Amino acid sequence: MNPKLSIAYFVTSHGFGHAARASAVMNAIYARWPFVHFEIFTLTPEWFFKNSLLMSFSWHPESTDIGLVQTSALHFNLDKTLEALENFLPFDEKRLAGLADQVYQSDCQLIISDISPLGIAVAEHAGISSILIENFTWDWIYKAYLSSDIRFKKHIDTLGYFFSKAGHRIQADPVCAFGPGQLCTPPISRMPVTDSRRIREKLGINDLGKMVLITMGGIAEFLPFTEQLANFDENIYFVLPGISKDLTVGGENHKNIIFLSQSSAFHHPDLVNAADAVVGKVGYSTLAEVYHAGVPYGFIPRTNFRESPVFESYIQSKMEGIRIDEKDFFSGAWLKQLLELLALPKLSRNEPNGADVAAEYICHQLACEKEILEVVDPQGRVVGAAPRKCVHGNNQLLHRVVHVMVFDKENRLLLQKRSLNKRVAPGRWDTSVGGHVDCGESIETAMFREMEEELGIRPMSPQFAYQYIHSNDFESELVFTYVCQFDGQITYNQEEIDSVRFWETKEIEAHRGQGILSDNFEDEFKRYRRWMKIDASANLK
Repeated sequence: MNPKLSIAYFVTSHGFGHAARASAVMNAIYARWPFVHFEIFTLTPEWFFKNSLLMSFSWHPESTDIGLVQTSALHFNLDKTLEALENFLPFDEKRLAGLADQVYQSDCQLIISDISPLGIAVAEHAGISSILIENFTWDWIYKAYLSSDIRFKKHIDTLGYFFSKAGHRIQADPVCAFGPGQLCTPPISRMPVTDSRRIREKLGINDLGKMVLITMGGIAEFLPFTEQLANFDENIYFVLPGISKDLTVGGENHKNIIFLSQSSAFHHPDLVNAADAVVGKVGYSTLAEVYHAGVPYGFIPRTNFRESPVFESYIQSKMEGIRIDEKDFFSGAWLKQLLELLALPKLSRNEPNGADVAAEYICHQLACEKEILEVVDPQGRVVGAAPRKCVHGNNQLLHRVVHVMVFDKENRLLLQKRSLNKRVAPGRWDTSVGGHVDCGESIETAMFREMEEELGIRPMSPQFAYQYIHSNDFESELVFTYVCQFDGQITYNQEEIDSVRFWETKEIEAHRGQGILSDNFEDEFKRYRRWMKIDASANLK
């Protein structure tokens, strides 16, 4: 089997917003690394990820934090939150050891946490790297309630400790408390996958109709104003996903009201993108999806939730929207503002999705730390990936390397003498330049990078010569060989190379088979000589 690269993802179960953000990041990583596999730890239902993710994954039901114990989409109970925190913290050592072993057995190379302190604690216990993705952390949230209940103090201290232990930290706009030196991304959002016209057709909305999406973040909530919706305007269609737990997957339609189940076939970002306006509570995933879709937002702030004023300020400064008070929302009085909301313009966004920014950072950090190499088939197509330490020593895992044959104007070939510290062919003379193609890197980029790293040169227009498979008991390489001429100054990497010098062809021939040249180079040189004859014949024709 081709090797998969496994990453553990611990996601808070506080609503569906963080699972949506995590799904966006996982999809963006998968777009770069199609060999990735995710081990997801959360109480967010498995169906949510099946509806959101593009790749295979393993789902582990696990309480990864407490958040705020909600009594409805907009309200929570502090006493029940404290009771749950008392049972959750401090982390039990046996639980950490069990999860660390589970992560280890799954061969996870990294743990990503979407504001889950448990993921960071497990990473520390397992001795692997962790990345925290957040727009707030729970210690910051709980500080708002410290004056009303001192019992939050010890939990704030404990959570603050674990959040500070994250190896890397990515902050996603709108950020509640900026940290110095952290990567900050635009809003992270799942993206639509189906054309908005097709979505409206499937919902039964005609070209003249207006679509208003009413969302409470996937939390079932009784809305007493549905009769007012039916009598409002027959050309305005109201789509209500996840409002009721009792609906079938197909949902229900009543006049101009379309009820959808939590696990309906409709991808939520598709609904947002197809809407003429979105009305709902201020939550991260809804805000991010509305932001990227550019549609007007009738937003309902959450009373006494520290994140909410930050979101409200962000919407008012960077989005088109109207504030709707909770009382007006549930009474239906907000319908008086609906025509004003629908009249707001749709914005066009040119910036990248924060998921892509985060994925680029994560892939780069992991590829550098673990020296991830892509495993390829004989044609060079990527079929898997593994850390370098796993690829070396397993000649069944074919991976890509670049070689460069550097000649001077007298047609002498530069050879490098490998450091005595090298595991393979120490102290022997080898090809001018040779190195692995990094994960996600093009052959040409790797070729220029290796020349600069090993010899400090960047010649003009190197020529691709040929490719071949070189295999021995230690490894199997798909080699891409280039040739070039260079007569400038060479500054070689003294940590990797003992010395360099140019060799005449006859001198190379005289030293073959004497243990002075590396086996790899002797094979390379035969191939080069054969290619030169073929190339010369082709040019004569």
